[in-house]
Amino acid sequence: MVAEISSIIFKREIEGVIKDLIIPEEFVKDYHYSNDNHLMIILRVIGTDSEKVYDFLNGSEKESFHIETVEKSTGEKKSDDYILTSMYLDEGPPLSVDINQELFMVRAILDFKKK
Repeated sequence: MVAEISSIIFKREIEGVIKDLIIPEEFVKDYHYSNDNHLMIILRVIGTDSEKVYDFLNGSEKESFHIETVEKSTGEKKSDDYILTSMYLDEGPPLSVDINQELFMVRAILDFKKK
């Protein structure tokens, strides 16, 4: 089931402190549940915020996350705890024919299992 969401808020504990990361809808390329216990999220963040996303997610595989979303069509808020079971995380310039591209990008494929 693919859902249209207005944003995703990730929360996780980093060095004993709960930190959060808000991803606006324009950076969410896919968000869907393959079943009741599995959530997949694909992100592509371009620009100055890409470093924040990379730093927040880097090394977080097998860690616990609290994820909050709001569905655009119904306004329904969803909030649950997950474990990041696998992740692909890549940073670098966007794929482009432009040689002097200044913007950086982070691509992430995140597979979560409900706690």
